[in-house]
Amino acid sequence: MSNIKYCPSLLVLILTGCSSYASESVSLTLHGYNYTNRYIDSYSINGQGGRNLFLSTSTSGGGGEVCCGSWWTNSRLPIKVKVKWVANSCEFKEYSSTGEGFSSLRNFWKEAEALITTPPPADARYLEAHIYEDGHVEAAITNTFSPPRLILPFDEETQSRTGEPYVVPMCTAAQLIDPNAYPSLTDRQLKNAGINP
Repeated sequence: MSNIKYCPSLLVLILTGCSSYASESVSLTLHGYNYTNRYIDSYSINGQGGRNLFLSTSTSGGGGEVCCGSWWTNSRLPIKVKVKWVANSCEFKEYSSTGEGFSSLRNFWKEAEALITTPPPADARYLEAHIYEDGHVEAAITNTFSPPRLILPFDEETQSRTGEPYVVPMCTAAQLIDPNAYPSLTDRQLKNAGINP
């Protein structure tokens, strides 16, 4: 009988303890930084699209603000995020039903995980992805835009790091049939490009 008397008190204690772990979702604006040597056509953080990223300069990350990523206030460090981006592209010829030729792009994605190890500020507003040339990614939750972590050469006229404009190469046969590339090509597109599916 004494156990029954203490049950309500125990229940209150459990509920009170659980409420301290209640999580609040905070919407964060995505902001990308491109330290690679080419324009990134598209990227995402945890599946949320962040559009495109130009090359980072001494004052700019390379991309605009895009809504929205989420963060839960009770998340424990480190916070793991997955970043995916178009790391390479190639061009192939396609032909319309009337025989008119035009160029199309095939994109090749890379994916990497990053750990956020610094506690987010109370007034968190941004979820940053810093994409490096070697394929690793760093991430942070901030309340203001961070300055670029790398100051790399940038030629304003050619929008490149080398002073030469980036030229998308023609696809090889292996790239045309790569199942991991985007978009998937139809049998007709492969035949038009000289590949027998």
